[in-house]
Amino acid sequence: MIIDAIRLIVGGTILSYASYTDCKYREASNKLWIIMACIGIPLLFFYSDSLTVALSIIISFLLGFILYLFGMGGADTKAIWAIAILSPLSPQNFFPLAEFPVGNFPAFLINIFPLTVLVNSLLLILPLPLIFFFYNLWKKHIEFPYCFFGYKIKGYEAEKKFVWAMEKNGKKSITPKKDVDFSRYGNREIWVTPKLPFLLFICVGYISSFIFGSYFFALLSFLFSKLFSISSTLFFILSISLF
Repeated sequence: MIIDAIRLIVGGTILSYASYTDCKYREASNKLWIIMACIGIPLLFFYSDSLTVALSIIISFLLGFILYLFGMGGADTKAIWAIAILSPLSPQNFFPLAEFPVGNFPAFLINIFPLTVLVNSLLLILPLPLIFFFYNLWKKHIEFPYCFFGYKIKGYEAEKKFVWAMEKNGKKSITPKKDVDFSRYGNREIWVTPKLPFLLFICVGYISSFIFGSYFFALLSFLFSKLFSISSTLFFILSISLF
């Protein structure tokens, strides 16, 4: 538990600072991940199952590389790799949201902590389309489906912000356009989508994963319990009707 607390404090502190620089500059220093990994390496010797640790690190590195190929930022990828070295296996949660195992889900996958952090981080992004929608509803900029993926802003304002265009030469798309010159738009409004500081979500995902565990498996556990409750009730009603 003490070693897990060290991992939480070290990872939480470094990721918090990385989140700050990501929010302010959309970048994070490589030194942060080197420090995180250097602290994590000696802590690996406190694990008793070296094979599981090695497999978790390998899978996490492969996952990070694949996500990088599909467009995830370099700093985000390095953060996942650093987490894999600092805390490759799921810790004992302080206030777990779910008891494991959940259904027939492989216990090994549950134990890969960087995967839990990544999934929790992605789940934190899910409310964004609704936030965009209500913001655009308030601004009276309802154009489907763009109102779920971004917002309208004047061209000269977009130049000063971390955003990508959602339209080019009059053609709109939910796919970000990275080669648009915002200065051409001046006072004209253009649909944009923000460059998300994903390290912020990774940081929150990391800390909350230590405290609560996996949101995804907590949801599965909730659904399993509800399905079991409903099936038990239906079985009881069916039994009464038959007799």
